[in-house]
Amino acid sequence: MKDFKAKNGFITGAASPMGIGRSFALALAKRGMNLFITDIDMVGLEKVKKEVEKEGVKVITSKCDVSVYKDFERVADEFYSKLGEIDLLINNAGISLGSDLFNIDLDIWRKVIDTDLWSIIHSVKAFLPRMVKRGSGHIVSIASGAGIIGSAEPLPYIAAKFGVVGLSETFFARLKNLGINVSVIVPAWVKTNIINIDTDKIQYPPKLLKEFGKEKLDEVYNSLMDVIAEGAISADEAVEKYLEGIEKDQLYVFDTDFYYDILAMKGNDPKQYENFLVEGLTNRGKAFRDHFHNHGINIEDYW
Repeated sequence: MKDFKAKNGFITGAASPMGIGRSFALALAKRGMNLFITDIDMVGLEKVKKEVEKEGVKVITSKCDVSVYKDFERVADEFYSKLGEIDLLINNAGISLGSDLFNIDLDIWRKVIDTDLWSIIHSVKAFLPRMVKRGSGHIVSIASGAGIIGSAEPLPYIAAKFGVVGLSETFFARLKNLGINVSVIVPAWVKTNIINIDTDKIQYPPKLLKEFGKEKLDEVYNSLMDVIAEGAISADEAVEKYLEGIEKDQLYVFDTDFYYDILAMKGNDPKQYENFLVEGLTNRGKAFRDHFHNHGINIEDYW
């Protein structure tokens, strides 16, 4: 997609003050694109709208629960009636919930899959028919490094993001000759609310919770996320990289070359990749354990 000026874009999950959706909205507005932005957080969304409007483009907001198809039907109709045809569809909304392999509730699996994967299916079903009829447009879905490398928690998030990557490849192959481009964005570490874990949603093992208390455990988890965030880039920085890939109509759009190496390793040396998965999980597990040890908790005793 070479030119954004006077085009029409749709973004899900745009309300977070430090999120990729907000950064996309601001960056696209600066390039002259009219926007339809959605979220379930209407208070936050209206704040983003005020920021975006300063760029002099048309901005429309609407509430949309991406796990509910009827919401997508409604906002698609609203989009077409207020902006016209769609040029850029950005599926950004997502959540990351879960615990270790042996303690994940099925309700958590469903919530994450519904939000992170079914949302893409809902979006494409709602918007694709008119895009195909018109023979133009660009679909962008936000996946994750967790959709390339299956070696870290939380598992529902990994499953969903692998699904997003697979769907995007299929959409790319099927729609390219129909005039529609497809990109899947694969972030590494970006300073968003995905890093800022809502500790109220963490499922601590009951024995661990009883012995140390929620306040202590939340403190340890938050300090761990602070360490991870030190190596992350801002959402604004990341989005500038993503827009470069979108402008080039790339299927895969990364913010680090590391993932190119991983994809190459999968194909060129499967055994090396298998070792990489096991060693990577072992090293991350050790770093996790060491962090808890430093706070006086032998976390492995509670698995």
